[in-house]
Amino acid sequence: MSNLFSSTFTVASLSTCLALSACSSSPSEGELKAAVEGKMRADSEAMERSVGKQAMPAKPELKSVRKIACKSDGDKAYRCDVELEVNHGGTIAKGTASMRFAKAGEAWVAGN
Repeated sequence: MSNLFSSTFTVASLSTCLALSACSSSPSEGELKAAVEGKMRADSEAMERSVGKQAMPAKPELKSVRKIACKSDGDKAYRCDVELEVNHGGTIAKGTASMRFAKAGEAWVAGN
């Protein structure tokens, strides 16, 4: 009976550890890309409201996001160094940025 209790306790402990570590892991590249696309869309919409649709330059298109490194930056938040590739009016620009990502419900949201 002692072995059964010990095995059950071990499995429960491991399950709890895995569940907690999943909650505290940094965003994946796919989640980073989705968050950056959301931020770009919101920024573009804000600019469009400010200057008008006719005065808007071509909207940039996010081609790729590569995660370089992330470190914890508070509760459910990470500061990540990312490499971004953006197509802006036919010109491809590639560069790195440090951005803050916070978990909002099930999704990650990009900030500055």
